Amino acid sequence: MKKIQLALLVFVLAFAACDQDNIGELYETDAYVAFSTEIVPANILTAENNYSVSVPIARSNLNVPTTAQVSLEMNENIEGVFDLESTSVSFAEGEGTAYAKIVPLVDISQIDVSKVYEFNLTLTGDNVSEFYSQTTYRASFLLTFEPIGSGTFSSEFRENEWTVQVEKALEADVYKIIDCYAEGYDIMFSVDAENNVFYATQLTGYEDPDYGMVTLEMPDSEEPDSYYMGEPYRDGNTIYLLGRFTVDAGSYGHWYEVLTLP
Repeated sequence: MKKIQLALLVFVLAFAACDQDNIGELYETDAYVAFSTEIVPANILTAENNYSVSVPIARSNLNVPTTAQVSLEMNENIEGVFDLESTSVSFAEGEGTAYAKIVPLVDISQIDVSKVYEFNLTLTGDNVSEFYSQTTYRASFLLTFEPIGSGTFSSEFRENEWTVQVEKALEADVYKIIDCYAEGYDIMFSVDAENNVFYATQLTGYEDPDYGMVTLEMPDSEEPDSYYMGEPYRDGNTIYLLGRFTVDAGSYGHWYEVLTLP
């Protein structure tokens, strides 16, 4: 019996030794794809890159044709605003990197350029590496602001009116109210071609003595009966922000915050 076991062992070792070349060849012909990293903190959207994001995808083998399939998870900020140019990415012959491209679906004037946009991407298919099959990109707009003069800010929430300095971006209809409610806290908003006003949720710098920092938000669409409702808009030189003020504990409701531009 021992002689039989010894003979079998020798046979298995000999087979394994003869098959090493085949195993190496099989491994080398595998063509896996993967993102280069899991999280990319920030990308800048500019006119030079057509306000798009290029996401690199790497492959393990340059000797065989390879295609990567990519999906983009939608969220409320990017749905209808950004999408993949194509869900299929092909590698050029001999190249180890190809790019999935996220592009805007609408004109720049219809995008809230004050926001930071998040893109969660996933590689799908049988050729996806177990490492870095998902990645997250964040992107914001690069804007150059210049002063356009002083304006008048009338705040129903603060029950007061005061003079503010206003700046405008050279690249788009985006404005900043400098030190609007408190020093060091600017309020930024954009205006589209139809005079609709958009802004991201942002800190005002005003602190409620009982509830802490107050934020300014776009109107709450779940309160349709409020006379404050309706998208913020521009009428001539007047900006109606129609904001909602909130703290961690809840909301103060909707208020008219009005900027008269110079």
